Amino acid sequence: MINRQSSLGIAALLASAVLSACAQPASEEQTESLGSAEHAIIGGEPATSAAYAAVGALVYYYPEIGVLDVFCSGTLVAPKAITTARHCTQNIDLANESGMIPAFAIGPDAFNPTAVIPIVSYVNAPAAPGNEKGLLNDGGRDVAVARLASTPAGVTPAKLGLFEDKMVGTAFDIAGYGVNNPEHFYGQKFVGKATARADNGKWYPLLFNNKYEAFRSWYYTDSPSAQRTEAEAKAWWKDYKLENKFELLAGGLPGEAVACNGDSGGPLLRGTSAANLTTYGVSFAVENTIASACGLGGGYLVFNAKMLAWVKAAVVQQAATNVIKP
Repeated sequence: MINRQSSLGIAALLASAVLSACAQPASEEQTESLGSAEHAIIGGEPATSAAYAAVGALVYYYPEIGVLDVFCSGTLVAPKAITTARHCTQNIDLANESGMIPAFAIGPDAFNPTAVIPIVSYVNAPAAPGNEKGLLNDGGRDVAVARLASTPAGVTPAKLGLFEDKMVGTAFDIAGYGVNNPEHFYGQKFVGKATARADNGKWYPLLFNNKYEAFRSWYYTDSPSAQRTEAEAKAWWKDYKLENKFELLAGGLPGEAVACNGDSGGPLLRGTSAANLTTYGVSFAVENTIASACGLGGGYLVFNAKMLAWVKAAVVQQAATNVIKP
């Protein structure tokens, strides 16, 4: 079942963290390959290039110890502002309530960062008007803007880009600090290629090329969250859908990367240098498997015209809605 992909480390110990196109559907051959262990930023490579310097990790930080854990990913989009997933802000609150510092860690290794900048406030995107149900059936629009205490030295913010319909079916980079191999190693920045597969339609028919029996086989043998009832299988097949033009299925095709736990808030990217790096959305959900943890595909909140305007406005107001206590 679709999961928000926050990390598990210290958050699990604290017990109250969030666990976290018109592309043609995948061919039958591609569908049969989805979920194999070789496809999962399980499928990316270390993002050591300066081109990805704006991508950082959201971490629990304690000055006397250092970074305790990584819970999400994010992107610097202004001197003191980052984009991330809306559900990641619950972990920001958790850090604050637990006497830790929620922070943005810069560098290829979040546990040995080049800089750690405290997060001082954030603002969450509102749910869809009328609470239309998106992919996670909670109103959708899982994006937030957080404000940093200071400007990260030497890091060029990524640009904010408009996601257009014509981009569906084309390739992007995805990046984050989440699980990057079948052994669930995380905390290092990885990047991989992912096709924008669809921004409209039902989640499971899209993942399984409209083949119910292929979905059903996965549901009964390789879905970690299934209750193993035909009624639930039919409900999943019918009920989960992308919010039209706001949510995107990306990655997980043969040879491609896919986001995993800890990659929430990480960007959907284009660009070959720090100067032209552009983010078009944020990772917020993943379809897990038993065989490969996160091998089927990822959900992204994309910056269509409405969401791009909201993000830009939130950056300007410096995310002062929810202030973190000193």
